[in-house]
Amino acid sequence: MKQSIRNYGPVALLMAGIVGLSAVITVLGGVQTPASETLTVMTTVSPLYEAVQLVVGDTDVVRIQTLTGTASAGCLHEYQLSPADRLAAERADLLVLNGAGAEPFLDEIVAALPTEKVVDTSRGISLLCAAEEHDHEEHAHHHEEGGYNEHIWTSPVRYAAQIQAVTQALCALDPAHAQTYRANGEAYRGKVLAIGERLRRAAEALPSRRCVVFHPSLLYLAEDLGLQVELSLAGGEQAGLSAGELAAVRTLGAQEPGLLLLYDAQYAVRYTGVDAGVSPAQVLSVDTGVSGNWLVAMENTALLFERIQEGQT
Repeated sequence: MKQSIRNYGPVALLMAGIVGLSAVITVLGGVQTPASETLTVMTTVSPLYEAVQLVVGDTDVVRIQTLTGTASAGCLHEYQLSPADRLAAERADLLVLNGAGAEPFLDEIVAALPTEKVVDTSRGISLLCAAEEHDHEEHAHHHEEGGYNEHIWTSPVRYAAQIQAVTQALCALDPAHAQTYRANGEAYRGKVLAIGERLRRAAEALPSRRCVVFHPSLLYLAEDLGLQVELSLAGGEQAGLSAGELAAVRTLGAQEPGLLLLYDAQYAVRYTGVDAGVSPAQVLSVDTGVSGNWLVAMENTALLFERIQEGQT
């Protein structure tokens, strides 16, 4: 009997070990590691990074990256694609673009990627021409035919459409969490549209709805609010305003005492409007949410318009 135990004991122990190891492998095999589960979503402009964050919510299978930094300006004119950024964009499971010509540095990469790995959030949105003129025609799917104003997120209505595009893309990327993405997306869209309605009501109560915008980034917001843009300038990014442009502003101010002067807050205010007969309260530095919380930025903008109304009562 002892001999039997000596001969078969090790074999029995080995078999038991194999069975035990098989059980462990089975258990582990049913649970993937976080690294194998993680889906990488790459964004460009900061408002889209924020949108993806809020739509993803607490879902832990999505890693969100940004090419330009979460505190970067919305305009990407000076952005240079580094080799590391290029590689990251190529490897991302989903590339979220602002579109409307904002990311020409990604054209080659986008052309080489499968269509399901790229979402252009400007698709289907009515765009304004880059020449700072209002154009109400639908430009969906024809971005390559001309230059468009890429500052879509400054319009609450259009930004809500971008959020919807983000939501749909995430649902397609990760169907297992689609219900969560839809709920989060609807919640964020609701808040965006609510602040848009607040802005519109504040604009309706203004003593004058005529305005001058000192950067084309504000043209979409002006359209949302029903403001009449008398002059669109391009101050702040490079050179200052010319003497002729300032003279034009003075002429408009003399014609309309309630004229609004709207600046994009990411650029320095170069002209106060005092010599145009415009009250300092009508010179607004508008935070368009390009470097922080979009909702807070737009709430602050609503307060600027509401204070003008309060000053008139």
